[in-house]
Amino acid sequence: MRLIFPAKRLRAELIAWHVKAAGLRGVVCFSCGNAAQALREEQLQVVEVGPRGELQTDRWWTATEIAAAWPDRLDATSGHLPWPLMIDIGKIFRGHLGRLSLDHVYDLASGSGETLCCLAMAYPGLMLRACYDGSQAATRWDPRAPLWPLVQELAYEISGATSGG
Repeated sequence: MRLIFPAKRLRAELIAWHVKAAGLRGVVCFSCGNAAQALREEQLQVVEVGPRGELQTDRWWTATEIAAAWPDRLDATSGHLPWPLMIDIGKIFRGHLGRLSLDHVYDLASGSGETLCCLAMAYPGLMLRACYDGSQAATRWDPRAPLWPLVQELAYEISGATSGG
């Protein structure tokens, strides 16, 4: 059963609340474009690093490097959020999705693994299949993604995660 819901929008709403409450200048987001666009729609100042952004890079940046480069912004890169925010995002996902059966396997389009991790915290025991698709930037598998080791532990099954994308 495919699990489809507005994860980027719900995530962006919570991040916007957090950024405003914390008095931060805005966010920085290494993104294929989807997460950054959802954050812009929440009226946040977004520094986007990626194919559609004002900045591009040819290497993977760590959360520490991003924080050093933009100390006045929240790193809103998928997979880089602080755990308390991810727990709150999981609660929002659960509020949106309602009850889900522990007897089904849910297919979840995956990229950074953040959505899967948030859902796993909100629904302990839920069987989630992480589905990667190398033809789509948002769902391309990358072994350098910080949450990849956790996705390997939390996912019931993983499909499409290969070195070729």
